[in-house]
Amino acid sequence: MQKINTSINNIIKLNKNKVVFILGATGMGKSRISVDLATYFSAKIINSDKMQVYKDLTLSPTR
Repeated sequence: MQKINTSINNIIKLNKNKVVFILGATGMGKSRISVDLATYFSAKIINSDKMQVYKDLTLSPTR
């Protein structure tokens, strides 16, 4: 938890014109941190998962 608090404190020091990507495994608290940061900075959350990313990507089994 200390590492998360340190990371949040570092993000708070950033200029508002920055984009923050929050990545990690399932169940790690990414959504909670996203909501907390968006609330603090009056920012918006753009959420995407790998299925949304690959939805329109044509994949060929021969590649």
